[in-house]
Amino acid sequence: MKVNVINDQNIKKIDIKKIKEVVKTVLKQEIGDRSFEINILITNDNTIKEYNIYRGKNEPTDVLSFAYGLDEEVIGDIVVSVETIDRQCMEFGNSFEEEFFYILIHGVLHIVGYDHETSDQDAQTMFELQDNYFKQLIKLSN
Repeated sequence: MKVNVINDQNIKKIDIKKIKEVVKTVLKQEIGDRSFEINILITNDNTIKEYNIYRGKNEPTDVLSFAYGLDEEVIGDIVVSVETIDRQCMEFGNSFEEEFFYILIHGVLHIVGYDHETSDQDAQTMFELQDNYFKQLIKLSN
């Protein structure tokens, strides 16, 4: 398993090693330790807004996940905007780092097939899982 992280912003200090550890842990627990790659782009609002055009939105979001399939060499790409996360972290009572990893976990869960937009039950399952990983990997370590 290879986690590629591209830090294309200088707004916030980002712990690349911790990103790789968290992503690998979630992926191992969800789909096992297999041979694949996942790409993570850490960027700003302008860049994520450009990617959002593919979703028919003309605005920045906190995270975008592009899943290519779990049998592919590259299973997906995740794009994260530190500017959006920085704005919303206070709203949720998290530090920037906590909110960053909460959102990153969300993106990884989309890559492995979870979707909160298909049904209320699917949303509940995904958000419970996201909360559990957050508590296990981030909240208890702070």
